[in-house]
Amino acid sequence: MLTSAAVLLCVRIALALTILIFVPGLREGFEPPKAAALRACGLGLLAAVVAGGNWKRRAGVTALDVAVGFWLVIEIASAVFSAAPIVSLVGEPLQREGLLTSLSLVGIYAALRVAGTRPGLEPLVGWILAPAAIASLYALAQAAGWDPIRWLDPATYLEAGVRLRPFGTLGHPNLMGVVAACGASLALARAAAVSRRRTLFAALAVLLALATLATLSRGAWLGLAAGLLVGVPLALRSGVEPRSARQMLLAAAVFMVVVGGVAIASGWGVRLALRAREMLSPLEGSGSSRLEIWRAAWAAWQARPWLGHGPDAFDLVFPRFQTAAYWRTEWGGLVLHAHSIYLHTLATRGALGFLAGAGLLASLAITAFRAWRRAPASRHEVAPALAVIATALVAGAVGALGIAGALLVAVAGASLSNLAVDGAEEASPAPRRARVAGVVAGLVATAFAVADLTGAAALRSAEDWLALARTGGGEDPDIRRWALAAADQSARLSPLDDVTFRTQSEALLANAVVSPAPLPALEAAEHAARHALEMVPGRAVNHEQLARVKAAEALAGDPEAAGAAHRAVERMAELAPRNALLLVEGARLEHMIGRPGDARRLAGGVVALYPHDRDAWLVIAEAARAEGDSLAAREAFRQATAPPPRVVAPAGRY
Repeated sequence: MLTSAAVLLCVRIALALTILIFVPGLREGFEPPKAAALRACGLGLLAAVVAGGNWKRRAGVTALDVAVGFWLVIEIASAVFSAAPIVSLVGEPLQREGLLTSLSLVGIYAALRVAGTRPGLEPLVGWILAPAAIASLYALAQAAGWDPIRWLDPATYLEAGVRLRPFGTLGHPNLMGVVAACGASLALARAAAVSRRRTLFAALAVLLALATLATLSRGAWLGLAAGLLVGVPLALRSGVEPRSARQMLLAAAVFMVVVGGVAIASGWGVRLALRAREMLSPLEGSGSSRLEIWRAAWAAWQARPWLGHGPDAFDLVFPRFQTAAYWRTEWGGLVLHAHSIYLHTLATRGALGFLAGAGLLASLAITAFRAWRRAPASRHEVAPALAVIATALVAGAVGALGIAGALLVAVAGASLSNLAVDGAEEASPAPRRARVAGVVAGLVATAFAVADLTGAAALRSAEDWLALARTGGGEDPDIRRWALAAADQSARLSPLDDVTFRTQSEALLANAVVSPAPLPALEAAEHAARHALEMVPGRAVNHEQLARVKAAEALAGDPEAAGAAHRAVERMAELAPRNALLLVEGARLEHMIGRPGDARRLAGGVVALYPHDRDAWLVIAEAARAEGDSLAAREAFRQATAPPPRVVAPAGRY
């Protein structure tokens, strides 16, 4: 039955797993497993709520409930009319923030609203803080250099000799910072409001604040400050145990002295000071590349102003709108998020989605005010919930929240709605159809998650084998066969991801180019490439893969393949006009199929944007030589072999 005990169990599991779970060996081992855990719990709860019916009478209605409903309608509409509906439904493979994840968050929210006793945040505090503390301890161990796992390409900070920025179990320091900051705000507000276990919560607040500092996430620092400024004063005024102004100031001073003293004693003083100084010059260092991402997000919104490009489609459209200045700062970068939840909403959900988000913020304020006025005895629960929300909203202004951060906001919002309602009926046992629907939906979501993660592992394996084949193992038939087997398995297990079919096409092409009879394998590679293209026609790399296959067919003797390869390259260039890697590859393919003039044009566009791109100059030299222009070829070769200018690295990756 949909009782508070059952709902709390599911929500507690979701909270623990979205903060702690990660699976090494996947293409992305952090956000997809967290999304899988959230979907298994959230979709099951959503199905039970919908099948149970009559939730309005049992839960009452708050302004936040109405706003959540309106936001969900816009979310669904944005996904339906997305630039890539499949991507917006299931989410990008690297983060899974599509419509299914949004429905899962709504399921968590709705279930907490209609559960038997409709609890506030108090029954969940421990299940937020304990996982956050574990993740923070791991992050601090990473900061001290004690991580037993050797991670590939972690986020770094190059000032003061610091390289790795700790990310704990969240996969990125910015996401770790959001969770730690939310936890610190929650713990300190709880300690300020209630004397029970005050020392424990104060100690947790110190630990989580230290982890927030260690991530070097400026957004998390600002979020923590906002959470403390909102949560602690409200907690002290909650009426449970009033405190004098002198006591408030003394407690705040002790907290800051302890946190600052431990940070300095740990040798972090210089790095923290340098990072804090960057906050005074937000457009320098990594801030300059973030500004370019915001410009791309703004341009993406202008292209589709009403409903945006669809949930989780920012990665798909970013190459089309990215600026050349962004790559001059972050060469080769491709981002999944606009690094601002507000600009990200504009780009992916449009003006209507932004309006729905504004409605959520306004309704949060109304609901919180009503909860504060309605139940003075429960004000000690209102303050921590508002602290979490304030932290996330400020941190999200200059970054992403991730799966765990979004779940914390949903849980805190549901607790405020519960505290704001009076006169709702006590929930009766859910009908049998609700229990069955919840169990079935949860099992289906779990099975999908297991298949998806297994497919992700196979995809990672296929990409590793293909990389090995490109770097010297291409003549080994076993390597090509293992790559193809892994790619086939990935395509079977993750049939809704275009990347799996594109990788399958790459594996088939790798086998075809060394085969004495390449046409059958090339036909299969073309079929897989076209399938990926049909799923997501707006992804530039899908057109690149089709161009590579058609170029190979042209070399194998197909007289019509060269034209198809040229058209695919042209479309790729339209979708990624400032992506030097794709444009250079397209120029190589044009030269390969006997179109040196088009090759020079594409590569010339690259050097116009990035004058020191060695690969582009080499393509120009080869194409000019093929056209008999020896003077241009010599000049291009001279440019390609000239020493590159000295480049000052940005202050840190984010």
